[in-house]
Amino acid sequence: MDSLGVVPSLLKILSALAVTLGIMLVVVYLVKKIMKRARPEIDDGELIKILSVKYLSPKNSIMLVDIAGNTVALGVSNNGVSFLTRIMDSGSLERIEDMNKSRGGKMPLSDYLVSSSVKLHALLGLRGKNGARDA
Repeated sequence: MDSLGVVPSLLKILSALAVTLGIMLVVVYLVKKIMKRARPEIDDGELIKILSVKYLSPKNSIMLVDIAGNTVALGVSNNGVSFLTRIMDSGSLERIEDMNKSRGGKMPLSDYLVSSSVKLHALLGLRGKNGARDA
């Protein structure tokens, strides 16, 4: 075996590895930057806040959402988002507020992931005008 033929092959492999690692580092940097910007805070002045999410199955859930001070329950499925009800009972609203305070204003990981996913989809424009994914 010729030792001179091994050096160019080794250089090709190392350069391909360097390019691959470089692309991976750029992607990680961009994802961190997007997620840092999309990170929910206790009160960031947004008009729409996800208060809680209850998963019924992998693609179906019920979300409690605060929209400009109005608490509504939404059904989220693979087919879209459905309005379920508006919560106006002061006792229920107090319980929801107490639950959020007892969590220290922090979102559970599942709620954080859903919120981040929604923001990422909106940022990247993955949803069409009717809520369906663009092909």
